[in-house]
Amino acid sequence: MAVGVQVTPAPVIVLHIAGTGRSGSTLFGSLLGQLGDCFDVGELGYLWDRGLRQDGRCGCGSPVRTCPVWQPILREVFGPAGPSEAEVARLAVLHRATARGRDVATLWLRGRIQSESPEYRDILARLIRAAASVSGRRVVVDSTKPVSYGRLLDDLPGIELRVIHLVRDPRAVAWSWLRHKPGTGADTMSTRPALTTAIMWNLGNLAAMGSWAGDPRRYLLIRYEDLIGDPARWLRAAAALAGVDADELPLVGDSTVKMSPTHTVAGNVARHQSGEIELRLDTEWSRALPRAQRVLVECATYPLRNRYGYGRAR
Repeated sequence: MAVGVQVTPAPVIVLHIAGTGRSGSTLFGSLLGQLGDCFDVGELGYLWDRGLRQDGRCGCGSPVRTCPVWQPILREVFGPAGPSEAEVARLAVLHRATARGRDVATLWLRGRIQSESPEYRDILARLIRAAASVSGRRVVVDSTKPVSYGRLLDDLPGIELRVIHLVRDPRAVAWSWLRHKPGTGADTMSTRPALTTAIMWNLGNLAAMGSWAGDPRRYLLIRYEDLIGDPARWLRAAAALAGVDADELPLVGDSTVKMSPTHTVAGNVARHQSGEIELRLDTEWSRALPRAQRVLVECATYPLRNRYGYGRAR
């Protein structure tokens, strides 16, 4: 190499799963993480709060702080001692400022979130590059869904963003938010009223579509129901968007996947599952969601629900 020639590292591709909560992003991220050049970090934005402040478990089962993968990542960013408690608390606050629902309006008006912090941008960019470096993977899969967070990713130095916009039937999403699900500590899953879910479903999906759908080279819309019905097709489509090889898919037959443990720092409690898992569409909402709340969600999400092919179900 000639003296004085500086080589710029190749950018890290971030495959961001955007949309709204309870849309199946944890499952899809775990599936993508089985591909040879992808590293699934789960909901990276919640590393500070759920992963470190609450001593959450990594997808592999170890506490995030002692995970053999996340320890060297954190050392690369923060030094041998890792982040201090004060740093973790501050970064958790900075992340919350990027993930508020009211920032969606600011995105439309100003093109960026009002409370964006240069410090957080720098730490997040370094963290993503460290995750790629330590894992040896070229693509980092991040399922932190708020669009305001995705827009922040889009502005990070050394990062190339690709967006999977994952959509799920709003009635199924509402039922998922209404149910109490098992989980302890950082994996505890909260509940939410049906009307709030419907409003957030509209806002999240409209914001994702408005932010990236105009560029098909880096945006792909996938319905969760279609993913479950034909996982091979949509895994290959997502891999093509990120420019990675999908010759070997984690499928055993048409609807069973073989999952190796992941190193996700936050997300649905199902991220801890590994081994052979059958993919089945959960239709419990169609008989369990109370009629009044179902009608409320259907009215509140019309006409966007119909645009995505979710008409009235019997």
